[in-house]
Amino acid sequence: IIEAAMRSLDRIWLEDRRYMKAGIILDDFTPNGVSQLNLFDDVQPRANSAQLMTVLDGINQSGLGNVWFAGQGVSTEWKMKREMLSPAWTTRWDDIPVARVL
Repeated sequence: IIEAAMRSLDRIWLEDRRYMKAGIILDDFTPNGVSQLNLFDDVQPRANSAQLMTVLDGINQSGLGNVWFAGQGVSTEWKMKREMLSPAWTTRWDDIPVARVL
């Protein structure tokens, strides 16, 4: 994938132009033995997923670039500012307001 992208870039590159770094999202990849199903799914992992993971590992170990799952995030150095985070009343028991009669 990276090799094809680099060849394509060589063909379209124009001098004296400003370019921005961008990413590509490849959807429906899952690690071997892991499958995120919804309530009604009874689907097994996709055919050839082990071979696909081998290709992804090869890209990552080649030194030419890295491919990762979107769920892993893009950068572990960047963190959301949480100082002004609103309470999670619907997802955390500790944040549910309590009313008391005195």
